[in-house]
Amino acid sequence: MKILVVNWRCPKNPEMGGAEVHMHEIFKRVAAKGHNVTIVAHNFQGAEKREILEGVEIIRTGNKFLFNHQFKRFYRRNLIKEKYDLIVDDISKIPLGIPAYINKPVVGIIHHIHGKSLYKELPKLMANYIIRAEKMIPKVYRNTPIFTVSESTKKELIELGQPENKIDILYNAINHDLFDNIKINKYEEPTICYIGRIKKYKNLEAVIDALPGVIGNIPNLKFKIGGSGDHLPKLQKYVEAKGLSANVDFLGYLKEKEKAEEMAKSWLFVTMALKEGWGITVIEANAAGTPVIGSDVPGLRDSIKDNVTGKLVELDNTQQLQNVLIELIDNKEKLQEMSLEAKKWASNFTWDNSADHFLKKVFQWYPALEQV
Repeated sequence: MKILVVNWRCPKNPEMGGAEVHMHEIFKRVAAKGHNVTIVAHNFQGAEKREILEGVEIIRTGNKFLFNHQFKRFYRRNLIKEKYDLIVDDISKIPLGIPAYINKPVVGIIHHIHGKSLYKELPKLMANYIIRAEKMIPKVYRNTPIFTVSESTKKELIELGQPENKIDILYNAINHDLFDNIKINKYEEPTICYIGRIKKYKNLEAVIDALPGVIGNIPNLKFKIGGSGDHLPKLQKYVEAKGLSANVDFLGYLKEKEKAEEMAKSWLFVTMALKEGWGITVIEANAAGTPVIGSDVPGLRDSIKDNVTGKLVELDNTQQLQNVLIELIDNKEKLQEMSLEAKKWASNFTWDNSADHFLKKVFQWYPALEQV
C-alpha cells in the first residue's frame, strides 16, 4: 500500500509527545513490511522540508498554528497526484477533517479527547475553539474508522456520538530492549520520580503539594523530575516558594537510556495528570520494575492496574496521595510485589504487536486494500 499519514507534529518536532512516538513506532514497522509510508506534518525552525527517517518519508509544510488549513491546500496542490491507497488522519488537538475533502479510504487515530483540560494549557478563546472542534468529530468522522489507544478514550468518543463499531483500540507500547538491558539497583534513600513533558496539564503541583505531609514521616524523601517543557520555570519557582528545594531535584532533559535508568532506580513513578490518552511513561516505568501512582482519570485508569501495578488516587486529593506514598514507601514487600506485576503488565505492549494489529484491522475495514 501507499500510505499517507497526517499529523500536526513529526517525530523530530521539539514539541513532540506520546502521539508522535506512537505514530512513528507503528509506521516505521509498517514501512519495514514493504508498504510505502509518507508522513506530512508542520514545519519548525531548523527542520528539513523532506527527509527519510527509518524508512518513512517525512514532508514538512506550514506552521503549528494554521496547519489544518495549510495541509488542505498542500494536499490539493502537491499530493493528490500521488494516488495514495490509504490516508491516516492522526487527530491531535484540532481535527484536520480529512474525510470531508479526501475521497479515499481513511482511518483516524486519536489519543484522547482534550475537553476542559485545555483550559490549563491555552487561553480561553483557543481552548473553546478546540473543544468545539472536538465535538464535531462524530459529524466529520461518522463513517470513518477510528483507532484510539485506551478504553477511556473509546468511551469518550462514543459519548460524543461516534459509532462504537467504527472504533478500535491500537495500544501504545514501549522499546522493551531498552528496559530489558538495564541492570541497576534502586536508590538507597526513598525516591519517587516523574519523567516526561513539563506541561501545565501534567499537574505536577499536586505532587509538590503532597510532599510536606510525606516528608514529615519520611524526611529523606527525594522527588526527581526529569524532562522539559514550557511550564518548567513556573514549576521550579513553585518548588522554591514551598521551601522544598532540598527534596526536589530537576534533572532536565534525559536521553532514553538515562530516562530508563532513572525510572529503574526510583521506588515509585508519580503522575497526577488531569488526563492522558494512555500514558506511555506509565508502561515504561513498569517495564523498569517501578510501580506507578497516578490520578484516577481517563487514560491513566487504563494503563495503571489499581493495587496491582500501582495505585490510583482521586484527582487533587492531597491527603490521599500523601497516605498512598507513605503506605507504599514504608512497605518494601508490597513494592516488590507490585514491581513484579508491573513488569508482567508492561510485557504485553510491543510496537510489533501494534503494527500488526493496525494492518489487520485496516484490511478488515477496507478488504480491497489487502490486494494492493
